[in-house]
Amino acid sequence: MSRRAIPVDPSIGARIRARRELRRWSIRHAAGRAGIAHTTWLRIERGELRTDRYMIADLAAALECAVTDLTGQPYTPGDRALETAQIEAGRIWQAMMGLPLDEPPGVDPPPADVMEQRAGLVAARYGLCDYAGTLAVARELVPQLHAAGTGQGWRLAVQVYGSIMGSLLNVGHPASAWLAAERCRQAAELLGEPVPLAVAATNRARVLAYSAAYGPALRGVEQAATALDAHPEQPAALDLLGFCHLVRAHHATGQRDLSAARGHLDEAAAIAQRTGETQAWELAWGPRNVALWTMAHQLDTGRPGEAVQTAASIHMGGLPAVRQVYYHLDLARGLLDLGRDRDAVRTLLVGEQVGPQHIRSSAAGRETARALLHRGADGTELRGLCERMGVA
Repeated sequence: MSRRAIPVDPSIGARIRARRELRRWSIRHAAGRAGIAHTTWLRIERGELRTDRYMIADLAAALECAVTDLTGQPYTPGDRALETAQIEAGRIWQAMMGLPLDEPPGVDPPPADVMEQRAGLVAARYGLCDYAGTLAVARELVPQLHAAGTGQGWRLAVQVYGSIMGSLLNVGHPASAWLAAERCRQAAELLGEPVPLAVAATNRARVLAYSAAYGPALRGVEQAATALDAHPEQPAALDLLGFCHLVRAHHATGQRDLSAARGHLDEAAAIAQRTGETQAWELAWGPRNVALWTMAHQLDTGRPGEAVQTAASIHMGGLPAVRQVYYHLDLARGLLDLGRDRDAVRTLLVGEQVGPQHIRSSAAGRETARALLHRGADGTELRGLCERMGVA
């Protein structure tokens, strides 16, 4: 039996050009709206210049469209697991729409230990980048957490909705991810404790960053950090405070305030030295997490050499797959920018082994593979990866 053909997906540059031409704008006019040189815009359309996570948001704002209109997410599934993930994304959205926290869900909650076990399974599936599995287990669990209506139920709901949010975002459903982040916030507010509220604030900030809404996200995280400062005795308060600094660094970079971003990264590093590596709230918090965010910051501020050096210092053993796959994606981007194409291909392939659903759903991964292919990086492995992604 022959393999199913995967439709070839247009590049981000092609989508940008199509959106610009649809509006009948010249390159100079569109570039002026985005605050970049027209030559830079032209190179992006031609696929000669890679867009980072901040630039793509600026381009979408200039073209008055959603980021997903330019990235093309969610992509046509290229395998059974991704097809299942897309189906489950639709199902979990329907489940969340029918589950406001102020209305009884009409089901009986299981015993507390069973809820704990199932929430642990959701977290484990997410940690393995099994987004199809995460969403399927969570869809059955969230009505039971709502029905429990207790402190433990809401605490578990904060954790589970966070995994739902991350899964939906990583397979290309930011609007549904926002609903999950809102449900996470509502559950945290029912608890009224600073640490779960900070978890919810960072989750909302992650989705807001996807649409370049840096100001609102920063305000929410700053409020959460202030509350954590006032309650240092709370379990994991220091871990969440450090993570809030990472999120603030990310959003400060989006606002082009690089001095503030560097300050927040330094604060996060200092806190991580005090806490060491921890597992509270599935954050995998610690010095390695700070290094991963620092690496991404270096890439997004045009310093691929520094990013690759930072990557060399990170020991990946024991980190969950969802953290490892981000590492491999960022390292591949840095290697591409440095012209180390063979190393970039190998790194992408390792990332695919670690988290195939993630790599094949990632706009950054797909554009990196496409750039390598167009630059002439040869080899059956790269061509196979591009085929599985549906890029050419």
